[in-house]
Amino acid sequence: MKRIAIIDCESNGSSTSTARIISISGILVNSDLVELDRFEFYCSNVPGYIPDPYSLWVNRGLKKLKETNMSHFNMMTELHKYIRKWSPCIWASWNGIGFDYPLIQKENYKSLLPIYATNTNGNEHADFLPVARSSKLFYPDSLETNYSAKKNPIFKLDDLGPKNFPDLDSSLHHTATHDVEVTLKVIQKLKNKAKPIYDSALMTTGKESARKLIQDNQLFTTVFYYFGKARSFAATYFFDHQLYNWPMVYCLENDPKDLMALDYKSLKETMKRPGKFIRALPLKHPIVLNVSYALNTEPFKTIGIKKLTERSKMIKNNPKFAENCSKAIAEIAEERKKKKQSEKDKKAELDPHNQLYSGGFASTKDQEIMKKFHEAKNWEERYKIASSLEDRRFKFFGFRLIYQNQPEALPKNVYNQIHLETAKRVLSLEEESFTTIPMAEHLIDSIRAEKDINKKKLDYMNEIDEMIKEMRIIYEKVLFKSEQKKDIA
Repeated sequence: MKRIAIIDCESNGSSTSTARIISISGILVNSDLVELDRFEFYCSNVPGYIPDPYSLWVNRGLKKLKETNMSHFNMMTELHKYIRKWSPCIWASWNGIGFDYPLIQKENYKSLLPIYATNTNGNEHADFLPVARSSKLFYPDSLETNYSAKKNPIFKLDDLGPKNFPDLDSSLHHTATHDVEVTLKVIQKLKNKAKPIYDSALMTTGKESARKLIQDNQLFTTVFYYFGKARSFAATYFFDHQLYNWPMVYCLENDPKDLMALDYKSLKETMKRPGKFIRALPLKHPIVLNVSYALNTEPFKTIGIKKLTERSKMIKNNPKFAENCSKAIAEIAEERKKKKQSEKDKKAELDPHNQLYSGGFASTKDQEIMKKFHEAKNWEERYKIASSLEDRRFKFFGFRLIYQNQPEALPKNVYNQIHLETAKRVLSLEEESFTTIPMAEHLIDSIRAEKDINKKKLDYMNEIDEMIKEMRIIYEKVLFKSEQKKDIA
């Protein structure tokens, strides 16, 4: 079995497109979950990006931002040395599918590094948050958890750590290192207390192996999480989503007979209502278990294996039903996409930060140029290399890497243009999709106005406020000089 590399990021914001990693930690273990190697990096703030005050409070990242001498560019370079050193392996995380993996991919993109380094060339992604939820659902004693007001288990690492491993160093709370250590201990406990779930989870870390399991098993159990609760489903593979190529599964608590009798328009309307009978199972470490797990839960226990098998066969023997459902789901997705798209969304789409996926892969030529960019011995040479990039996205970030690390290496006119664009961006009074100085100031004031705020939090906000004030002075000077030049002209 492949080695497992557990990884966690702390960032200066909550958007994977515009937040920047401020610290990242990893622990490499063998197939017996014994530690082999580890790293921990943290960096200074990236010029031109405003930290989100609430995020800095949650991860206590301000001290690291202010005290480290490592630049973000150097941190990303060092991270990729470990990625190459540890590969191939399973890169494991806690809620990585929702945050860490897209954040790392977008940081790679902005750093002109191989974007999908952690899930290509033999590497695979695993997310142990859904694995833990499934383990607790079927093996209640596998993890100790706190419970919500609605009596649902809570799976925050800050809760799981003290609850299951009271000897952990509490001084490391809210750090990337603490989170990878707790994640490793949770994985070790799941392997001991819910081994069938753990073993199954290791079979779906690769996209092709996951797809094969979904398609080859007529009946299987999967677990979906919604309204704060993990729920088991007996399911069968139905078809692939026309737009996103995800496997779509039919949830067999629904008798397909009545649905098959509907005309296309009525079927489509039915599919828009809550209580979906068809659900997506993206190939991002899906939960795929033996059908026996669902048969121990209601309503599948009452329905029984015989009826579930009959329903599955009925679906697979009716290609027209699958065709109609596939068409309806694609149309509904397109309609929702168009309805959601406002002028603001269109403006955001033009921002290179949001174009990693929409812009597609870099050409082979640009990939070679980006490799040379990192091999270059000085930033002046890097400017010449970045200038030769054909894709405007990568040229945009190449110039900004120079601006952030050695601005003197840019021609004066290029530097002035980027500096002015950055000032306008961070001082924007609009409600942007990224953190601006006015937004950060407003959030600081809101937090300071909280009822019963304690002194520690208040002092922390005041310290962040000082940093934001310094940023405002820098960028307001840029706008002032620009306006002066306009007046002279």
